[in-house]
Amino acid sequence: MIFVMRYYRFAPNLHISNDPRFLNYNQTIVQGLLSLVDVNFSHYLHTQPFNSTDCYITYSEDCPKCCSMGDNKHFIFLKVYGDYWCRWVYQFAHEYCHHLINGTFTGEISGLIWFEETICELSSMCNLYTIYLRWKDSKDMTKSQYAPAFQNYLIELLNEAPQLSHFATQPGWLQSWNAILSEQTYHRDRYKVIASKMLPLFLDNTNLWKIILHFGDMRRWQSLEELFVHLHTMADNSYSVSLQKLQRVLFS
Repeated sequence: MIFVMRYYRFAPNLHISNDPRFLNYNQTIVQGLLSLVDVNFSHYLHTQPFNSTDCYITYSEDCPKCCSMGDNKHFIFLKVYGDYWCRWVYQFAHEYCHHLINGTFTGEISGLIWFEETICELSSMCNLYTIYLRWKDSKDMTKSQYAPAFQNYLIELLNEAPQLSHFATQPGWLQSWNAILSEQTYHRDRYKVIASKMLPLFLDNTNLWKIILHFGDMRRWQSLEELFVHLHTMADNSYSVSLQKLQRVLFS
């Protein structure tokens, strides 16, 4: 039997494949969760929902990723299956943040790609928490009963690297990681720790997410200091003070 891959639109800019490797899952719930990630970002960025580039979601045997396929569209590959709803949110929110940043998608690890990866990890954390808040008070019993799973998943993420997290309480912690973060490999354990340090500020003022609108190609930035000079020049009053607080957290 020949399998024909098809994509089905479930939101104005979101399409998902019928890839059998996703296995059986509750399409209403999963597609609703993926749509919520966009809705959350539209709130963070003060934009209309579903107004970004068309995004096509399919399965990957490798790690999740987002890439450009030309024709003004992106593909998001997820390694998730069944009704593991926390993982759907975790993976998709990360890749959707790459989608919104809309860099060059060359795959090269250089410049401040490590910071983009950190921000995308932060996206997963923020979306897990935001969806937890939305679901815990839902009149839908399925949602209200499942809501604590999102919170627990987030707590597990925040506690994954206790030694690195302890180190990140010391003065000059991030600067001491410069050489490691500049390596041409991913250091996802450190990305999680950096994201966890930033999380309270982004939960306190979601306008901080507007910084991703000014990232562009993160490979062109030579230092975090250089990027923050640029971000301060672009900041509006809704988050300029929070951006200063963020800088103090990262450069303390």
